[in-house]
Amino acid sequence: MGVFALVAIVAPLAAQSLAGRVTAARDGLVVFHFAARPGVCSDGLHFMRIGSSFRGEMSGSREDAPCVAGPVQVRLSLRDGAVDRVETWVGTLRSHDGRDFGAVPAHEAAQFMLSIAAHGNGGPGANALMPAALADSSIVWPALLAIARDSATRSRGTRQDASFWLSRFAAARLGGAHGDVLDDDGDDGRDDAMDLKQHAVFVLSQLPHQEGVPALLDVARTNSNRRVRSRALFWLGQSGDPRALNLFESLLM
Repeated sequence: MGVFALVAIVAPLAAQSLAGRVTAARDGLVVFHFAARPGVCSDGLHFMRIGSSFRGEMSGSREDAPCVAGPVQVRLSLRDGAVDRVETWVGTLRSHDGRDFGAVPAHEAAQFMLSIAAHGNGGPGANALMPAALADSSIVWPALLAIARDSATRSRGTRQDASFWLSRFAAARLGGAHGDVLDDDGDDGRDDAMDLKQHAVFVLSQLPHQEGVPALLDVARTNSNRRVRSRALFWLGQSGDPRALNLFESLLM
């Protein structure tokens, strides 16, 4: 047996890469957690807040539910060494079925989740994007852009999810947050005129056959109010239009 093989066997589990530990697990469930970006919180079950945006179910009965900042917790379902399912929680650490790897570096977790997204498709590939985007201090937008543009091998849903996260990184960049995902609307003020402008942006987003995309691009590039630009970027992120991806890239470079 070679020296390197022997070292690999006797090396402490914590010294192995996350990818190596997952590969060694082969089958079943594995759990790990890592630091989330500042401003990300959740009730742990129904909704997640990312800056001023919400994902999940935010009913009236949950408006007063505590939104707990905390690590990103991921559970992978493995079958024959391949990732079959990705589940993600944020907030207070909870016990979940599966072999618990404990805390891992956020950057390493982000890169590993992006590798799942890049090489897998369907549910696991798309679901790996969110934990990658939420990993603290990780630059992930170039990989997201590559996935969003890959119409040859990526499903439409996976590309749309990548485009959504790109729109949030681009909106954050408008506020001077480099490499962040938070789309804080800032202190531009809120009034009836502002609500009308945001409604107009929404109307543009609903025009058929991408007819509103040129106007949304113009709003995102030139409007004087950051909140209005952020909403235009959000809807461009839902469009899947290649012109929107070009704008995101120009803002993030």
